[in-house]
Amino acid sequence: MKKDDLHHRLCIMLAFQTILANGKKTETPDTAKRVVEFAKRMNEFCDLYVSKAFSPDTMSFVDDKGAAKIDDAIALHIEELRTKETTRLPEDKETLIQFYDRLQQRKSRRLQWQFYASATKEKLSDLILHYLDEEIEDMNLGVRQ
Repeated sequence: MKKDDLHHRLCIMLAFQTILANGKKTETPDTAKRVVEFAKRMNEFCDLYVSKAFSPDTMSFVDDKGAAKIDDAIALHIEELRTKETTRLPEDKETLIQFYDRLQQRKSRRLQWQFYASATKEKLSDLILHYLDEEIEDMNLGVRQ
């Protein structure tokens, strides 16, 4: 499943959940139409406000084009696990490292997205300085980067 398909599916699931949470009946003939229309509006809202919350430069850095191939391969394994409850991972260590690294990046981004949206420049600066100090300490200890 491609990233856009996954995004669309997520909007549909959220729209359906919202309709349920608001006590609307889901057995009516127009339920699917209402859900799809609401999902479309949710998607449009995200398109409008994500671009205002983050600059295009920031978004292009976050959406690393080099990761697209790895994300596509990961998506195939996820779909395989969902449908067949089993998947065959690559056997070479380099690819496994790429998968593991990318999955950790994705998990970190999922856990941090609210922080990024609400953090002040001062808070970000403090954290960056903290991590730069850690990098220097690691270099002094001979830790590989």
